[in-house]
Amino acid sequence: DDHFLFVSGDRNLTVAGMERDWPEGRGIFHNDEKTFLIWVNEEDQLRIISMENGGNVKGVFERLCLGIKTVGDSVRKESGKEFCLDPKYGYVHSCPTNLGTGMRASVHIDLPG
Repeated sequence: DDHFLFVSGDRNLTVAGMERDWPEGRGIFHNDEKTFLIWVNEEDQLRIISMENGGNVKGVFERLCLGIKTVGDSVRKESGKEFCLDPKYGYVHSCPTNLGTGMRASVHIDLPG
């Protein structure tokens, strides 16, 4: 029932060579509540997700900010490196549509009827 799992077969990813080793080298890590997830090596090298049912947008955003900081601190501690930030283009991703802040916000609404 988990709707956050990624799957193979996206034509754009295949053409770009980003599925050549599918599914090795990929994974999803999440907390027990499945409200905080990290996708590793799907479309982006790292996708950090915060989500939950209900209307607590502030709580979701605060969890996301804490998660980004925690992951960044861990990467810095283990490797001495930072997330790749270009002064002109922002955060660098494998998909050009994600250049810039790299942030995407979505709201799913269940409409009656």
